[in-house]
Amino acid sequence: TEKRPITRDFDKEINEIIMEADFCNVAMSKNNAPYLVPMNYGFHEPYIYLHSANEGLKIDILRRNPHVCIGIVGHVKLETSSDVCRTSMKYNSVIIFGKAEFLTNKDEKSKALTHIVQHYEQDVLRDKRIFDESELNRVTVLKVRIEKITGKK
Repeated sequence: TEKRPITRDFDKEINEIIMEADFCNVAMSKNNAPYLVPMNYGFHEPYIYLHSANEGLKIDILRRNPHVCIGIVGHVKLETSSDVCRTSMKYNSVIIFGKAEFLTNKDEKSKALTHIVQHYEQDVLRDKRIFDESELNRVTVLKVRIEKITGKK
């Protein structure tokens, strides 16, 4: 199934990069020490949705400092050359800046998880399945409002 753009206002090329990639890297900071973790994500303008276990270092960091930088990379291709100095890596990327918000409302959490699942398999939740309470309690769901976004293609 081909991923379709959800957004209306973001630049078309940036939207395509977000929709084509399989994961993102989320950077955060604790006491000026950087921490980076790969994560699955969902996108529905103007938000990136993330999910996590309920405990762990990233959760501890984000509770104290919600500022994040999210890197998304797609279409990576090494272009080799007989002259090693002319070998290059071609890729598309998006960098997003925002603040992570912990979702606690069950309806909002369920909608966010739906966006995440649909990013990977749109047909799975065509019936608008609602996650049950035990499923919602097993995960932490984060919503990042996109405050600034840049892209490279």
